[in-house]
Amino acid sequence: MREEVSEIGKVLKKHQYSMTSVLVETAKIFKLQSIVRKAGFEKQPGYGVVEIITLMMLLPFLVLKSVYSLYPSDFQQITQMKKDAIYRLQNNEHVPWRAILYGVLKRFQVLVNPGKTVAPNSALIIDDTTDARVGRKIEKISYVYDHMAGKKGAKLGFKDLVLGWFDGTSFIPLDFSIHAEKPLRGKHRKAQYQKECVPDSPGAKRRKECSVDKITQAITMIKRAVKHGIKAHDVLADSWFSSKRFI
Repeated sequence: MREEVSEIGKVLKKHQYSMTSVLVETAKIFKLQSIVRKAGFEKQPGYGVVEIITLMMLLPFLVLKSVYSLYPSDFQQITQMKKDAIYRLQNNEHVPWRAILYGVLKRFQVLVNPGKTVAPNSALIIDDTTDARVGRKIEKISYVYDHMAGKKGAKLGFKDLVLGWFDGTSFIPLDFSIHAEKPLRGKHRKAQYQKECVPDSPGAKRRKECSVDKITQAITMIKRAVKHGIKAHDVLADSWFSSKRFI
């Protein structure tokens, strides 16, 4: 899979980063500006929110793991934006990422399935994955167990819980949360970064979710999807989700 994605980067470089114009056009089709406004997020100083999000969307197609890796690369010439503008948006606890994601989904429905037909093979799909990190001072970082790593499964990082929707033809992400498992101890725990968040802001809610168990959060995500009008015939999940409460 990594090699296939690398091929995308080669094509972009050969054709002078034409993917930029593709993503800009996609943002217009999805009315991303309107989605951000309806989500209740006000414009931050400097570059527009949609412009920053569009650049962030481009990074995976350039096979870049982070914002930091963009600027020493050959792709830095696609924008005059400095990395501080992106970091400022990422660190803003008022950005309603969940509302923006659902806004994109609803626009997707209008474009491809305006009648909201429920396909017989449609499903809500939920799964978790290990998000390995480095640096014990990262806020809420913990040791998480990676089932794929066997006996050496304990890693520093988070567990990402993701809910997606398969409508019978396409798959689109709906929701996500970040979770901690085994907390650090002693001086390492005390040295962790802590940020004061405005109560009830999206960032403050994310922080609280970090301590919620994944079964509880998975149920909350599914309820939220149903509340937003998402319909599917089935719910697909790994066997470890199976419990009386979840079922």
